[in-house]
Amino acid sequence: MRQILNPQETEENLCFNGRNEVLPPNRPMKILFATPGHLKTVPMDRFCVDALLALGHDVLRFDNRPSLSDKLSEKAGRFLGNPRAEEYAATNGKLRRFIEAEQPDLFLALFGFDISAETLRYLRAAGIPSACWWINDPFQFERSLKKAVHYDFVFSNSAGSVQAYRNAGVTNAFFLPTACDPAVHRPVAPKPEYASDVCFAGDWSPIREEFLGHLAKEFDVKIFGPWKKKLSSGSPLIKSHLQDGFFKPDEMACMFCSAKVVFNIHTWYGKFDHGVNPRLFEAAGCGAFQVVDWKQEIPRLFDCRKEVACYQTLEDLFDITRKALKGDAARNDAAAAAHATAYREHTYRHRMEKLLTLVEEARK
Repeated sequence: MRQILNPQETEENLCFNGRNEVLPPNRPMKILFATPGHLKTVPMDRFCVDALLALGHDVLRFDNRPSLSDKLSEKAGRFLGNPRAEEYAATNGKLRRFIEAEQPDLFLALFGFDISAETLRYLRAAGIPSACWWINDPFQFERSLKKAVHYDFVFSNSAGSVQAYRNAGVTNAFFLPTACDPAVHRPVAPKPEYASDVCFAGDWSPIREEFLGHLAKEFDVKIFGPWKKKLSSGSPLIKSHLQDGFFKPDEMACMFCSAKVVFNIHTWYGKFDHGVNPRLFEAAGCGAFQVVDWKQEIPRLFDCRKEVACYQTLEDLFDITRKALKGDAARNDAAAAAHATAYREHTYRHRMEKLLTLVEEARK
């Protein structure tokens, strides 16, 4: 088993079933895993690579971050009024040379929007199947679809988007939500500086600011993430509730374990009732009690009466939070049950097993 961290450094569903499924072992494969290394808040590449290695596969990793020439071309394009094409020419050329040299059994891209149509046609001509795990559905479905038609397999974090992909001609489209990594998302000792009634960790969005602003009027709320530049200078969240800046996954685990309630709200709240984000699984993996806005998939993944609490309105959220803060035993029991389910059914190893099984079954 081997892992090449970055060739730039060496040269510079509907078919998902999360409940107690025993998957057949996959034959060892050489997998080329491409990741958008320039995205600061997407650590899933590390979790996927570790899972694939643990499953016995040979993993090569390619970092899609743009080269200097790509950056200069993009800057020139902006000067000339041309929009950014999500395909870096120099980086994709390097990727095709890497593919030619290594001849992988499978090409797997996380997000995959930086992989050019030319590269995907090259893979198909070479007989190497390509797969994309897109985790920004449904709110970026149209963006994904532009590239999805060129992949052999597309895996989406939204069950509600799968049929839309298939209707658009992406035959091999499947539901595959994200997951937790037990090496990172685990119960850890709380820290006093992270202690709170309600904790949120993640990027800013208008709906998150709105809901947390309401919660902060009644509860001890802590917000972790790069929010300061987005908030108005007079926002009460800055002075009393925000710990600004990016954080590492291990730090997030401690934040969750130090809070009584972990607040989760999808950025597409109020727009789509399907699609689940990584926090659903990460908070559960940390053994935290979680309140999350209801999505169609959640009852298929967790028990919404005994493991996670789902709200649909701000009023629901307040009722659930008040009740949770008054009942330590019930809150801790739900957190423990969610943790057990997360480790039993929702780790990155489960997801990589499922992905590879679906690829192999479709190719038979």
